[in-house]
Amino acid sequence: MKYRSKKGQLPFVEINGEEIADSTIIIKELSQKFGHDLDAALTPEQRNIAHASISMVENHLAWVVMWWRTKYPELVLKGYKVNLQHALGTRIPNGILNFFFKFAFGRKGSKKVKAQGIGVHSAEEINAFGQGDLKVLSDMLADKPFFFGDEPTTLDVVVFAQLAQIYFIDKEVSYALRDYMTESCPNLVGLVNRMKERCFPDWDDICTTLDLNSHLPKPEEGKDNKEGGKDEKEGDQEKEPDDKDIEKEKADEKEKDKGKEKETEENKEKETK
Repeated sequence: MKYRSKKGQLPFVEINGEEIADSTIIIKELSQKFGHDLDAALTPEQRNIAHASISMVENHLAWVVMWWRTKYPELVLKGYKVNLQHALGTRIPNGILNFFFKFAFGRKGSKKVKAQGIGVHSAEEINAFGQGDLKVLSDMLADKPFFFGDEPTTLDVVVFAQLAQIYFIDKEVSYALRDYMTESCPNLVGLVNRMKERCFPDWDDICTTLDLNSHLPKPEEGKDNKEGGKDEKEGDQEKEPDDKDIEKEKADEKEKDKGKEKETEENKEKETK
């Protein structure tokens, strides 16, 4: 399993061996490849609004979320209920994995958010940045199902990708941005749930198994093993005896011969008497 693209980014997809990284490029390439443009019905003005809004979400709000993750890596593990042993497919104890995650993720992430610029501000200032972005999105959405009407567009997809990371944190974990969104931007909560139900009806299975293709049919478990075991048994019945079997048969024959000779001698002794 790959955890990063060749560019070192997530998300990325692979189509016929070709790797495509960065969500914007992925959406563009998939739209062209499969002939389906999410923004086909938008006017030029709406496309411009969408472009500016996506830039705000990906280059500002996303860094606010990233700052919180790097500041509180232990809450990331708890809030998203991350089982590193399961996620990485390893037998290393979770205690060790969690320790290295907190150290490595927090340290590297902290450098990134400071290099980007947002990490140099105070926690109150960064939370205010995030709340400002959420307020803008909430005002844009208003009472519509999606940003530009009754059908989702690229803007809805991008916004969902970021808001889901804010909203679906375990309620036991304290997170100011989630609380603000829930209390002051309920229409954004509605958008998140609509996108989830529409695009990910198997959401619970994905979160439990980490299988991003849980909607695809899987081969029945144990069927192949049973068939394989049956073939092996049939093969065992048909296979020729090995050297050990032959030696055992010879030994049995010798024992039988000795028994016959002993019986013959006893009969002779009886006749002589």
